[in-house]
Amino acid sequence: MPKAGHGTRTAARQTASWLSPALAAALGALVYLGALGNPFVYDDRATILNNPSLVNLANWRFVLVYSLFRPVVNVSYAIDRAVWGFNPFGFHLTNLLLHLVNVVLVHRLAWHAAGDAARGRGLLDRRGPNAPLRSLAEPPAGRGLVAFATAALFAVHPLLTEAVGYVSGRSEVLCATFILAALLLARRWLAGSAWPWLAGGLAMFALALGAKEVAAAFPFLLLAYDWLCTGGTPAEQRRRLWRLHAPLTAVVVAAGLARLATLAVEPTATGFRSAWTNALTQVTVVARYLGLLVVPVGQSIAHAVAAPPPARAVVGAVVLLAVGIGAAVAVRRREPLATFGAVWFLLLLAPSSAVPLREPMAEHRVYLASMGVFLIAALGLALGAQGTSRGRTTEIATERAGERREARRAPPIQRNAWRVGVLGVTLAVLGWLTVARTHVWASPVSLWADAARAAPGAWEPHYQLGDALRESGRCAEAIEQYRIVARLRPAHRDAYNNLGICLAETRQVGAAREAFGRALAIDPSFARAHNNLGGLALLEGDPAEARRQFEQALALDPANLVARRQLASLFETVFDEPGEAARLCREILALDPRAPGAADCVARNEAKARGHSGK
Repeated sequence: MPKAGHGTRTAARQTASWLSPALAAALGALVYLGALGNPFVYDDRATILNNPSLVNLANWRFVLVYSLFRPVVNVSYAIDRAVWGFNPFGFHLTNLLLHLVNVVLVHRLAWHAAGDAARGRGLLDRRGPNAPLRSLAEPPAGRGLVAFATAALFAVHPLLTEAVGYVSGRSEVLCATFILAALLLARRWLAGSAWPWLAGGLAMFALALGAKEVAAAFPFLLLAYDWLCTGGTPAEQRRRLWRLHAPLTAVVVAAGLARLATLAVEPTATGFRSAWTNALTQVTVVARYLGLLVVPVGQSIAHAVAAPPPARAVVGAVVLLAVGIGAAVAVRRREPLATFGAVWFLLLLAPSSAVPLREPMAEHRVYLASMGVFLIAALGLALGAQGTSRGRTTEIATERAGERREARRAPPIQRNAWRVGVLGVTLAVLGWLTVARTHVWASPVSLWADAARAAPGAWEPHYQLGDALRESGRCAEAIEQYRIVARLRPAHRDAYNNLGICLAETRQVGAAREAFGRALAIDPSFARAHNNLGGLALLEGDPAEARRQFEQALALDPANLVARRQLASLFETVFDEPGEAARLCREILALDPRAPGAADCVARNEAKARGHSGK
C-alpha cells in the first residue's frame, strides 16, 4: 500500500516536469521582448534585404540553392518574408520563438543527462524515474534543479544576445534546435528503444547540417553522451561504437574535409592562413568566450583579436583551458555530467575554431556551446556544499539513520533557500544585462558606436559606424569615423569614397574631390568614385567634367546604371542630344526592365529626336 503523501509528491513532480521548462522559457521571453522592435542590421542587408531568393516562395529550387550550405536557414527566411514581408518584427519573432523552443530542449536534455549519468552509476533512486538523484543528494531536488538552472541560464545570458536578437544569427539558433532534438531522439535509442528513434535523430541531424556547419560536431556529442552518461556493459558500448558511432563519424569527417577544401579557396579578411597561427589565435578566443560566460562584461559585435596573439595571452589561455580540461577528466567517474559539459563546450566551438574565418571571434558562435558551461554551473549549484563523494556517502548513511527526517519535511523552497537565492540573483543580473544588450542592438548607430568604444584600434567598427551615421543623415559625425578608418587602414578605398560623399554633403567640395582621388589612387578601376566625381562636378556647375567622369565610370563598368542615368539626363537637359538620351535609357531598360522612369525617358526623348529630325 502506498505511503501517505506519495501520490501528492508524484503529482507535484509531474507538475514540475512541465512547469520548470515553461518558467525558464518565460524568463527568456521576458528579457528578449524588447528586441522584437529592433531593425535589420549588418549582415541582414545581404541575408534578408538583398536576398533575391526570398521574393517568390513558389520558386522553391531557388530558395534551396541560393544558400548552398545553409538551405534550411534560407527557407526559414523565405517563410518569414512570405508572412511578414520585410518587416523585421516578424523575423525577430521567429528567432525568439526558436530560442524559447531551445530553452525547453536544453531543459529536457539536462534532465535526461542527469538521470542517465546517475543511472549509469547505479545512483538513481529506485522509487521511480522522477525521483531525486542520490548523486545530487537531497536537499535539493536533484536533477530538477540541474535542468532548470541550466535552461534558465541559457534563456537569459547576455552572451547569447547576438544569436537571438540578430536576425542573421538564426543559423546558430536553428542549428541548435535540430542538434538538441537529434540528441534527445538518439538518446532514446541508446537507452534501448526501437530504431525509429535513431532514424528520427539522424533526420534532425541532417536538418542541423542544413542550418550550419557546426552541426558536424553532433556525432562526437552523441559519442560523448554514450560514453559518459548512457553506461551499459563494455560489450554494449562496443556494439554501439561499431554499429553507429564509427560509421557516422567517418561520414561526417569525410564531408567536413570536403567543406574545408571549399573554404581553402575563399579569401579571408583576417590576413592569416597558417593553421598554426589560427590555432594559437583560437586558443585565446576560446578562453575569452569562457571568460565572457563567467563575467559578461565587454561584449561587442566586433572584438579586436590579434593574429598572432601575444605569447603571454597564449600561455594564459593554454593554462586556463588545461586546468579546466584536467578537472573535467579528474571528475569523469564521480561526476560524468560535469565532464560532459566540458566536452560539449569544446566540441561545439571546434568547427568554427578550425577554420581561419573572416571574424576570428564572434559571440553568436557560443550560442549552443554555452550550454556545457551552464550545465557545469547548475551541477555545482545542485551539489552545493556536499563536497566529495565521501561526504555524499556520509549524507546518505545519515539519511538512512533518520537523523535528517524532520528537515526533509520542510517545503522545497525552504530546504533550498540559499540555492534559490543564488540562482535568483544570478538570473536577475544576467537578465538585466541582456535587456541592456538588446537596447544596444536597437539601431545600427548604437550597435557600432558600442563596438567602436570596445575596440578603438580596430578599423571595421569605425567604418560601420561611419556608414550607419551617413545613412541616418548624420554625415557631419560620419566624417570623423571615416578619417579614423583611413588612419588605421590607409588602403581602404571605400572609406575614402564614403568620406568624400559626406564631405560633399557638408559642402566641403575641395576635400571631397581629394577623398575621391585617394579612392581612385588605391583602385583605378573603382567606377563608383568616378560617379561621385561626376556628381561633384554637377554640384559645381561643370557639366562637361561631369560627362567625362560618368563616361569613365561606364567604360570601367558597362553595367553601371547610375552613370547611364546621369548621362541620359545630361544629354537630354544640357547637351540637347535626345537620341543619345533615348539610347542610354533603352540600355537601362535592357539591364533592369523595372527601372523607374526609364520607359518614359525613352518615349520622351524619341519624340524629341523625331522633332529634331523633322526640322
